[in-house]
Amino acid sequence: MDHGSSPTKKCKSVVDEDFLSNLPEALRDKILCCLPIKEAVGTCLLSRSWRYTRASMTELMFRRADFASGNDSADGDRRFLKFTDMFLFLHNGPILKFGLNTIANEMVSTGGHLYRWMLMLSRNKIKEIQLQTSIRDSYKVPSSFFSCDELEYVYLRACVFTSLHLPHLSEGFKQLHTLRLEHVTVQGNSLGDLVASCPNLEKLNIRGLCSKSNINIRSTKLKMLKIEGQFTHLNLHAPYLTSIWIRLELKSETDGASTARCNFNLSPFIASLSDVETIRFHGHILECVEHEFLILKQPKLFNRLTEISLEINLGDLKEANFALCLFQQAPNLRFVKLKLISRNSVVPTVHFWESIDRDVCLFQNVEVLGLFDYTGSIAELGFLKLLL
Repeated sequence: MDHGSSPTKKCKSVVDEDFLSNLPEALRDKILCCLPIKEAVGTCLLSRSWRYTRASMTELMFRRADFASGNDSADGDRRFLKFTDMFLFLHNGPILKFGLNTIANEMVSTGGHLYRWMLMLSRNKIKEIQLQTSIRDSYKVPSSFFSCDELEYVYLRACVFTSLHLPHLSEGFKQLHTLRLEHVTVQGNSLGDLVASCPNLEKLNIRGLCSKSNINIRSTKLKMLKIEGQFTHLNLHAPYLTSIWIRLELKSETDGASTARCNFNLSPFIASLSDVETIRFHGHILECVEHEFLILKQPKLFNRLTEISLEINLGDLKEANFALCLFQQAPNLRFVKLKLISRNSVVPTVHFWESIDRDVCLFQNVEVLGLFDYTGSIAELGFLKLLL
């Protein structure tokens, strides 16, 4: 009586079956996308069905660090650029995500390669681009970048934006929801024009901004805005903004003193924020407050504002008055963080904090207060007395 196959036959059938070759194509693509791209290329040796799988990968990430070449950095650069060139040339099918990281070697230069790669990507329905290039390898954003009209997420580093190749407002990036820029130079109002061409942009994050022109940002969908860097004027119209982080930096001369000045008027900028929940103002931003505006302006309540973070000189009358107005107009404030600094005050406070009526309702709902770099100055002690 036959009770089934012998254990030997069962083991043989399991060994003979090629599980790797029978994996669904989507699963094979997912496996390759999780591997460093050099190892993904090596999977062509697994079986015949895997030979050309890497040629149709939908997510590509090229890292210069994967091409270490001992002390010969130039040889590693050449191999990295040649590998990337060849891989993209042989690729067949859509590329949904493309990443490039050359930060590991600040001397690598993508040169004209980047323009050629961007042209290839613009023809492959790209949805996400991350170009983390060296600061020394600054480049003008290729015109072909603006043909990638299906983009949803963009991260560019060490680039220059000009108004020359910006898309028409009727075209643009209709699906882009997140734009992240780092060490970026902006000419004219190219940044504002770029944002205007992204009708569904929700997050704008800019670090290391360098702009000598007025920046006008208008967006009805923007929810999170973070800008750190040098700029002269920032005009904002974003009625649904919930989080804003601005850090203004000023150029310094050899003596270490910041001589450049910004004509950015912070007061009407604040007035344009209606639904904001988080405000972070760092750097020299509070030096742009107009004292007269704060006195004459009718108070406006920020009922949704729960967190305020300021880099402030409590001993400067203009900055102290601005902070007080902000605290008074935020009845639901819960978190306050102050980085205390001592700038050369144009108008000293003259016991400003001690003169405030103790019956004024401040900090009624505050749960956490952080004071950083506290020195115990007269102004700081006066603020603490008011708080306690």
